[in-house]
Amino acid sequence: MTAPGPGIRDRRILAGIRFIDASTGEMVTVALTLRCDGLSFRRNRSGLHAVTGVASGTAGGAALAQHLTAFAEAPAEPAPGSVGFTVTVSDPGQAYIPRRFRLELPRGDDWRLPVEVTLHPAPAAPLGPNWSGVRASLNRRDGDATVPLAGARLTLLRNSDDKVLGRGFADRRGEVLAVAVGIPVIDFTAPSVPSEPARLTPPPTVGTKTVAVRVEIHTGPGDPWPPDPAAIEAGGQAWEPVAGALLPTPELRTGRLETAGLNLLLQPQA
Repeated sequence: MTAPGPGIRDRRILAGIRFIDASTGEMVTVALTLRCDGLSFRRNRSGLHAVTGVASGTAGGAALAQHLTAFAEAPAEPAPGSVGFTVTVSDPGQAYIPRRFRLELPRGDDWRLPVEVTLHPAPAAPLGPNWSGVRASLNRRDGDATVPLAGARLTLLRNSDDKVLGRGFADRRGEVLAVAVGIPVIDFTAPSVPSEPARLTPPPTVGTKTVAVRVEIHTGPGDPWPPDPAAIEAGGQAWEPVAGALLPTPELRTGRLETAGLNLLLQPQA
């Protein structure tokens, strides 16, 4: 990695990275491990990860290195976002699924704003008391063998309007946890009868709220592990059951994980 010149004690950073918990929207504050051929990182006291070094032998690396010691004004070359790096992040505590993401440098006028990267929970991650979701096992055929569908994204979509309620990514064993936060605890719905006097209006129906969802499963192109959510979004391969539909249709209920019947054998969708 490129080091500061003689007598230089201060240097710019090339970018800051803030990791976000996909379930809560809060910043991830645990120590994470970042790996990238060509970049070095340092975690600061606020929990941000800073890009502090670049290998001059990489494409555009020598030009990027000039940004580390330019303080009055950033160099004009290379052009903002013209040099890309693939970064892998993992959680030593195994609360989050490892993932890949693309980091494009230099940041230009946005260099003071951290890049936000979302992390999804691992299958064994602790859950909030009122969270809902689906835990499933995803597998595919490989010749005569059945192997895990590692890195697959499982999406929960509400049946009534196709709204995405939660997502999760399968680990190397094909195990996946998709969390949905915000399913109402109690349903206080009541029939609306504006023409009737208040005393004749039926009382509200009180009970536990359930939300019917459907499941969609996609993988990214090439090597699916660790997953790259952006690559899946841009050109993902859809998967379907070897026979029949994705049954049963999960019903989300606050504080409960749906697991029944979600041991799935899948094939690529034509």
